Amino acid sequence: MESLLPWGMVVVGIVGLGLGASWLVDGASRLALRLGVSPMVVGLTVVGFGTSMPEFAVSVRAAIYGSGALSVGNAVGSNIMNLLLVLGVAAVLKPIHVVGGERVLRRDLAFGLVPAVLLMAAAWRGFIGRPVGLTLVAVFVVFIVVALRSATQPDGTRIVVGGSPLAHLALTVVGIVVLVVGSELMVRGGVDIARRFGVSEAVIGLTLIAFGTSLPELATSVTAALKGESEISIGNVLGSNIFNLGLVVGTAFTIRPAAVPIFVIHQDIPFLVVATFLVGRVVVRDGRISRAEGGMMLVLVAAYIAFVVVRGG
Repeated sequence: MESLLPWGMVVVGIVGLGLGASWLVDGASRLALRLGVSPMVVGLTVVGFGTSMPEFAVSVRAAIYGSGALSVGNAVGSNIMNLLLVLGVAAVLKPIHVVGGERVLRRDLAFGLVPAVLLMAAAWRGFIGRPVGLTLVAVFVVFIVVALRSATQPDGTRIVVGGSPLAHLALTVVGIVVLVVGSELMVRGGVDIARRFGVSEAVIGLTLIAFGTSLPELATSVTAALKGESEISIGNVLGSNIFNLGLVVGTAFTIRPAAVPIFVIHQDIPFLVVATFLVGRVVVRDGRISRAEGGMMLVLVAAYIAFVVVRGG
């Protein structure tokens, strides 16, 4: 029975992360919309932040525990899952179309690439120091400032949402609490499983925990795609990835600088950079991701997961 406890903690943690993120996104976005913030910016910032809260909670908690490998592995692995698994599933269910907004799309792709390239270059020797962490946070802040320049509705109108602001605030707070508890359980369970089976924390972070913390993005993007809101689907993924490498990794290693596995810096982050570039080229080329392209993305992420498991670490 005791041997099943870590798995139970991971499962309960995943459920907590999913529920907490859902409640946080719902409460926070309704509050933002009542203040007259445009849906596009809500999706890019509030929803992006909300669906990235699992990665934030897990990576910061792991950093506090001194598990730098788990911290960076979770963020990098989650970004790869977001790009290939989340968008791949969404496109297979219903082809993704982006109507207009090419300039914003290119901007967000650039902001997704900059922190990945910066992290790869600065941590090439296997150590992420506080200056690197602070620089990543600064990139994230610049992104938020740029995004908020178009925060208000173009015509000055406000979208009417039901419920009181107090209820939305309460739901937001509950979501944060559940996220923190879920992240605690997932980190403890994931580290225990890694140690028992001789699997490195980096591999656990790149696969199991990365998948668990990507569930909110998966649910959000699939729902948006099925509703025909493709911009939200892509915006959610790009926004979440910027949050993950800028705010999440930056905050985690600003709190506690640490050594990280060389193979993550030399192999997994370059793969993330290539995946971001390829997905960007597909979308910018004709403004869509077809079912066939979505299927190719799923094959690619399956091959990547198999490579990580076989490689070990």
